[in-house]
Amino acid sequence: MKDFRKYVRKLYGSQKQMAQALDVSENTVSAWVKKNPYPMLRHAGKIIRECNTTHVELNSEVIAHAGALNRSGAN
Repeated sequence: MKDFRKYVRKLYGSQKQMAQALDVSENTVSAWVKKNPYPMLRHAGKIIRECNTTHVELNSEVIAHAGALNRSGAN
């Protein structure tokens, strides 16, 4: 889970800043980190336009994090 948090910090600096930039609540971003990152992909276009990332990298991070959550039993 730490790697995904690092990725969020790389993109936005913090979960709070990510929430503000994407016009979602901090609880929403927290849920992406702790429970299910897939809904974050609804914002993929904006994330890719505004941050130093690619569609492939974003999808890879989300899929890897979802797998880690499943292995840890977080879902």
